[in-house]
Amino acid sequence: MAFRFALWLRALGVLLGVQFVLGIWLTLYGTFPSTRNVVKALLYRGDPVLTVHVALAVLLVILAFVIAVSAFLGETPPRLRWYTLGGFLAVLGAYEAGIQLIESGFTSNPDSIAMLLLFLVAVAFYGLAQLALRRAAKAVAPAPTDPGVA
Repeated sequence: MAFRFALWLRALGVLLGVQFVLGIWLTLYGTFPSTRNVVKALLYRGDPVLTVHVALAVLLVILAFVIAVSAFLGETPPRLRWYTLGGFLAVLGAYEAGIQLIESGFTSNPDSIAMLLLFLVAVAFYGLAQLALRRAAKAVAPAPTDPGVA
């Protein structure tokens, strides 16, 4: 069964959108634990949105990795390969900035801004990947035939 990039990129886009909304909600209304331990922060009982946000971040890193590896292993346009790799690295960077934010006791504004900016870079790369995929599909699609011409 062929890896369906369009489907996986759309799923990744939806998950990125959910992650963005959760991050905004946490910034405005979230409560954060006083621990600097990442594991304790994940198991914190005060705000389940924080746990969902971090779990979704882990899922995004895994999904972005799978998409990037699949792009390099399959018959894909070179641009799609590099866009998915850039998106993966940006997601990984945003994840690392989030870990640094937790380790700072949720007080590091530069880590919070880095997480947001890397997230936006990832969204841009995956948007470019969608465009590259559409262009490749148009280039391969057969030209429509005119039924009146024999």
